[in-house]
Amino acid sequence: MTAAPPVIIANPRAGQKGGISTNRTSPGQVQGILARHGIDADLWLTEYAHHATVLARQAAEEGRPVAIAAGGDGTVTEVAAGLINGRTRLGLMPLGSVMNLARMLGVPRDLDAAAETIRLGHAVRIDAGRVTTVVGSRIFLEAAGAGVSAALFVYANELDKQNWRSLRALLNYLLRYRPRRVQITIDGQIRQTRASMIAVSNGPLIGANFEIAPGANLDDRRFNVRIFRALTRRHLFSQILAILTRRVGHQPEIVTSTGSRVEIIARHPMMVHADSEPLGTTPATFELLPAALSVIVPEIPGCEPALEQVQAAPANAGRMPAISLPH
Repeated sequence: MTAAPPVIIANPRAGQKGGISTNRTSPGQVQGILARHGIDADLWLTEYAHHATVLARQAAEEGRPVAIAAGGDGTVTEVAAGLINGRTRLGLMPLGSVMNLARMLGVPRDLDAAAETIRLGHAVRIDAGRVTTVVGSRIFLEAAGAGVSAALFVYANELDKQNWRSLRALLNYLLRYRPRRVQITIDGQIRQTRASMIAVSNGPLIGANFEIAPGANLDDRRFNVRIFRALTRRHLFSQILAILTRRVGHQPEIVTSTGSRVEIIARHPMMVHADSEPLGTTPATFELLPAALSVIVPEIPGCEPALEQVQAAPANAGRMPAISLPH
């Protein structure tokens, strides 16, 4: 009986940011690049929001060895959501403008090198998160949270759609900012404070390559929880600047904890996000899904990965390739 081939789940609209093309590689070209490296994969195109999750679940049900996400971070997260707690491995062909997960896994942006990673790399299991509000539940790989950060993503998504009027709305929001009284429960331990935002991070990066949780790893079996206690607008703008300039680790008003379950209740509702997508308002619950996703990473990372197991193990330490190809 012939084994099922890998599948490419491609977003034909990937590589657009603010109406500007950032990647001209078509799904068919991605399929050709993979074939050039000896990977003959079926090509499935997404047609609507979250269709990639449906296709990934189908790939898992069919016993596909690898589901290759060809798109940006949104496509990668959608594919991953369909593979949670399964045996089908996630491969990456980075077509988006940012590609945070690829950076955190050490997967190269060059598509030929990414194809070689899928062919010769090895599989590791990383954590994922699930956030739940009254709106519903969503899987996240980078970070989720509540407060100003969620609002920033709402406005950023509007700017990405070329709705430039949202820039004024964003400035008005920040100028009207007031910290909120919140109750944060981390693994049963209750903390009450005033906060501008709370970041529940699986890895260090989110958004446009912003480092919101330095030192967080995708496979350390815990969330990095950061409470931003900006009591004035000056503190808020200072913290936003620190995120933009990768100096968030030096802010005295940010409290850091770790845990696997986080609950947030606010006196006045705070916006909630999962990765860069809005998900209603508080109350919200964030649950760690340990070792929930198998992903293919290179033997020699293209950058320093946010992975404990890669840092701890020497290269070529008796690992088997993540994908077996016919000779």
